[in-house]
Amino acid sequence: MAPAAGRGGAGSMRVRWVYAARAHLEDRASRLIAILGVSVTAGLCALGFYLICDLRDGAWHQAQQNAQNLLSLIEQSISRNVEMYDLSLRAVAEGATHPRITELDPELRRLTLFDRSATASGLGMMIVADETGRILIASDPSASLQANLSENPDFKALKADPALTLAVSGPRISRVSGTPIMALSRRITKPDGSFGGVVSGAIHLSYFRALFERLHIGRGSAINLFQADGTLIVRHPYQPQNVGRSIAGGATYRQFKQAERGVIVERSAIDRQMRLYAFAHLANLPLLVDVAVSAESIRATWWPRAQMVIALTLGLSAATLSLTLLLQREIVRRAAAEASSRAATEELATLALTDSLTGLANRRRYDDFLAKEMRRSGRTRTPLSLILIDADRFKLYNDQFGHQRGDAVLKAVAACLMQHVDPLEALACRVGGEEFAVIMPGAGAAEARAIAERIRREMVVRQIPHADEVGGAVTLSIGGATRVPALSDNPETLFREADAALYEAKRSGRNRVRFSEALADPRPLTRSA
Repeated sequence: MAPAAGRGGAGSMRVRWVYAARAHLEDRASRLIAILGVSVTAGLCALGFYLICDLRDGAWHQAQQNAQNLLSLIEQSISRNVEMYDLSLRAVAEGATHPRITELDPELRRLTLFDRSATASGLGMMIVADETGRILIASDPSASLQANLSENPDFKALKADPALTLAVSGPRISRVSGTPIMALSRRITKPDGSFGGVVSGAIHLSYFRALFERLHIGRGSAINLFQADGTLIVRHPYQPQNVGRSIAGGATYRQFKQAERGVIVERSAIDRQMRLYAFAHLANLPLLVDVAVSAESIRATWWPRAQMVIALTLGLSAATLSLTLLLQREIVRRAAAEASSRAATEELATLALTDSLTGLANRRRYDDFLAKEMRRSGRTRTPLSLILIDADRFKLYNDQFGHQRGDAVLKAVAACLMQHVDPLEALACRVGGEEFAVIMPGAGAAEARAIAERIRREMVVRQIPHADEVGGAVTLSIGGATRVPALSDNPETLFREADAALYEAKRSGRNRVRFSEALADPRPLTRSA
């Protein structure tokens, strides 16, 4: 029996916890704590998300500003040097057809046509060629004059288009110096307006490489110089295999063509890496320069700090939720303890008013209920019936069959009462030993008598063996009383009437039902078993 009792105790505890949890969920303060915990967690997550977005946006904005500043520096440096070189080309183109200059001695003519800019570091020598491409004179007296420029793309372009004044081509290997160059050429126009040849100069690609290498860019980033048609002239970091490659078919070049300058984010047409591009078309020059910052290098500037923010946010959120859950758990425990205490109190109260053997109300409950109903019936002027039930010859039964069998008889009597007494309309009690009572508020004498008779018959039907000398079966003697109490009446008055009826039932031969209104000779009564 002990394990079953243990399981019953555990089940009772689970029921109390479920009750406590439901009460906890219905508790307004508990709901507010849950809402507050969730709200704080959501706020922390929102704050963390905002900080991460701010770090990311700040890193991209800073990268954009740095790229634009670097672009301005490169643009200014290239434009200044190319424009200064172009001024020298323009001066040579104008002087090449001047009659006085053409009549000078070749050495004097060289000194007159070419200034010091032609000998600057990184700049190639200048060459004057006639309309057939034959070299007439060079800024370097040691240069060979045997080459012909007629096949150069810039020569062809200037000869074909009189409106074209400056042509830029490259990268290519110089026919004169044999080094990689970007060529700049200007058209020579004769006095009659016809094509008179070209003056061609060159900027060594090593000049641009040296310029770009002095600039510090992040890992994965690049600086590019293109012709206007998308041909790559030079790239830093230097990659020889990409020199001369065209990006005209790529998405980046299409966006470069849409504006004079700007900032875009696109995949590189060269290595397919995502980059931020700050680009600009050089003023009055068919050149395009861009600073390409690797998206990965930008990410490297903000992601480590974002990870710290994520870790801190998750830590604080976890702590907040943990504290909320702990608080909720403590509330559940407290509610469970309160529920358990209430249940225990109710159980004790029930035990205090319940007969442990039969499960019926005990004498204490009987006294309280009868007194209360007497007062209520007195106020409402409604009838109140009391039935007293006694097991016949019960002492003899205990002596012959033992007290354990006697307890079984008492339980059987209780079962009869519970079978025929509605607990919503009446109260069945064990008032002591083999004596039982039924209190029936609002029931008249006829109704109470009918209930008493059904209880008596039910016991006869059960046929519980008894001594032969008393009939061979356990029977019940029942007495009852009904009255509309006066306000001055007390429960003892109704009890005495019902007890007198019970005495009459026993005196009449037992296994009888008698009511006090049927008594003809009331007198002091003593009952025997």
